[in-house]
Amino acid sequence: MQTEKASDLQDELEKRFLTYALSTIVSRSLPDVRDGLKPIHRRILFAMESMGMHAASKHVKSAKIIGEVLGKYHPHGDTSTYDSMVRMAQDFSMRYPLVDGKGNFGSMDGDSPAAYRYTEGRLTPITAFLLSDIKKNTVDFLPNYDNTLKEPVVLPSRIPNLLVNGSSGIAVGMACSFPSHNLHEVLSALISLIDQPKQTITSLMKYIKGPDFPTEGIILNSKTDLRKAYETGSGAVKIRGEWKIENLPRGKKQIILTSIPYAINKARLIEKIAEIIITKKLSPLTDVRDESDEKVRVVLEIKNTADPEKLMSYLFRHTDLESNFQLNFTCLKPNGEPARLSLIEICQEFLSFRQLVVTRRLKFELALLEKRLHILAGFVSIFNDLDKALKLIRSSKSKQEAHKKIQKHFKLDDDQTNAILEFPLYRLVSVEIEKIISEKEEKLKEKKKIMSTLKSSKKILGIVRKEFEEIDKKYSDKRITKFGSIENIEFNAEDFIEHEDVHVVLSQNGWLRKLKSLNNPSSLKFKENDSLLSITECNTKDLLGIFTTKGIVYVTKVYSLPLTRSGFGEPIQSIFKFTDGEKVVGMVSLLGKTEQDHSHTQSSLNFGNEPEYMVASANGFGFRFPMSNLGETTRSGRKIMNLKNDDRMIGVAPANREHLFLVTAQGKAVVIATAQITQLMGSGKGVILMKPGDSQLIGFKFVSLKEKVNISFDSGKDKEITVKSVRLCNRGSQGVIISKRKIITKIT
Repeated sequence: MQTEKASDLQDELEKRFLTYALSTIVSRSLPDVRDGLKPIHRRILFAMESMGMHAASKHVKSAKIIGEVLGKYHPHGDTSTYDSMVRMAQDFSMRYPLVDGKGNFGSMDGDSPAAYRYTEGRLTPITAFLLSDIKKNTVDFLPNYDNTLKEPVVLPSRIPNLLVNGSSGIAVGMACSFPSHNLHEVLSALISLIDQPKQTITSLMKYIKGPDFPTEGIILNSKTDLRKAYETGSGAVKIRGEWKIENLPRGKKQIILTSIPYAINKARLIEKIAEIIITKKLSPLTDVRDESDEKVRVVLEIKNTADPEKLMSYLFRHTDLESNFQLNFTCLKPNGEPARLSLIEICQEFLSFRQLVVTRRLKFELALLEKRLHILAGFVSIFNDLDKALKLIRSSKSKQEAHKKIQKHFKLDDDQTNAILEFPLYRLVSVEIEKIISEKEEKLKEKKKIMSTLKSSKKILGIVRKEFEEIDKKYSDKRITKFGSIENIEFNAEDFIEHEDVHVVLSQNGWLRKLKSLNNPSSLKFKENDSLLSITECNTKDLLGIFTTKGIVYVTKVYSLPLTRSGFGEPIQSIFKFTDGEKVVGMVSLLGKTEQDHSHTQSSLNFGNEPEYMVASANGFGFRFPMSNLGETTRSGRKIMNLKNDDRMIGVAPANREHLFLVTAQGKAVVIATAQITQLMGSGKGVILMKPGDSQLIGFKFVSLKEKVNISFDSGKDKEITVKSVRLCNRGSQGVIISKRKIITKIT
């Protein structure tokens, strides 16, 4: 029984979710292929047209428009409704704006528009072609939300608005993304499709070259890529901002960005460029400022020695100055079903729609003609016996009596009779009568013409074609988005990094900081219960290796580390992806200063003159490896030492002396020859350096036999030991006792 109830509940949930999904798709998120509008945009335009807000009328407060839309057609949020109106007024959002806005309607910087009580709007001239003939029964109407008014199912648009202005939306389980196109190109394609219905995408692209974004830019896609996207209704348009070099006095120059990709926030783009300047990732770029007004003008100040081509190539790769516009031709077909269409299918659907609109308009006009001809026929009948008609009217005591007499004598219907009785007497002169007779003849010719047109789909398409030509002649403009090819200038990112000596400080608890200078290491401050682990002097172009207890090494470029001006630095976990319980044990610079540190490396180490390092574990294992074994890693690092579960890596050190001093926590020490330590080119476990017994290896140091080492105890006291006082042994020995009672914590 419970199983049946669960099954019924699941079925009901699926049914309701499907209903919700379809409602979202049809009523909110996807545009109609016919007028290219979503319901909210259609309602706004229809409401403004009903209010008489044409291009020639005065601007009206947006608050009044929004109130009209919400009160009559769209009982939803005022914010979303106003946002929809705002978008139709933004010339950087729509190629051909449908609303003429007055006031602050936002900007390319992402600035919010002013509240609707402060802005005004009216329809643009081109919008008239979306609403023309709407009162001629060209489209179906349906009841509004409260069944008090009617609203159009679709606007009788003469403009292919879906392609011209584009659209985007996200529904449940599907989305759409239409780029804008040039009006002249789209109309030319439609005209060619009328003349030659059987065309391919290739032939259609002779007219529609590609998208034409309102923010200009350069499209980098090849014709093949665009054709594939138009054929499938899915793809990506790669668009790049435009730039030029502006020469200044004294041989200086600067780069001017004159356009940015569509839908890219200009302020955020500038912030990203500024961040690159601050972090010195692009040293030839010294400053950025926005001098835009109606046109985009972003100034990039550069050094005289800078290569503009390489500099821009870097910005294209690391900022939104080059971006992809995802193309998804999913929309609602005339039957209300969502579908992904090709370019040619969209054009065909629109032509079919225009044929239907023109047909319905002609039928509406024919009905009006027939009604007028019917009235005119009544006038002509009384003109043939005007004296009798006047006599009947004079002899009548009332209008009703006159109506009956005239109707009976001339065999007219009610409409004809009423028209005759309301006809002014002054018009009963011969000239006026001739005009009426002439009007009847003209109306008959018009009727004949319309009936002939209705019988011929070719003639209907001819009307559609003529309308396209009229719009094209009046409102078409030149393409503003250009086409180009991808010519990525090869560059090395490090070429833009300035050589700069820095100090990298690493604490025991894994706090990392990069300092431009460090005069006094003792002045460094650390968090509570934290202390210094390592200080490395290096160059910004060096590689830095961080070693951890898990046997992992994380290698990154020094210039990529955040520069610390004050404080304790950044936690190492914010830079690299550490696992639970993983702690830092050492840090080395892999270039620059490292080479100097290894100037005493013996040739007997079999790596030639290449610097080498050694790692060791608490259980006494270790090995040597060359510097070349350490390359840049991802945030997850790379395994350098294979460890058992009960083992951990305790440190790393440059193998730059002939002997190695090792010490355990329980007070045993051993000195072995560096040459006895195994060399590995990759990761591994290594060999047993020392058998720590019940203790663990606590530290190690490469030394000469004449040196002294400092031993630190848990009591806080230190002890200095001469290396040659500890017996030289082979690797794998247990060592000698150097402390019986105290626990050793560190060796330096």
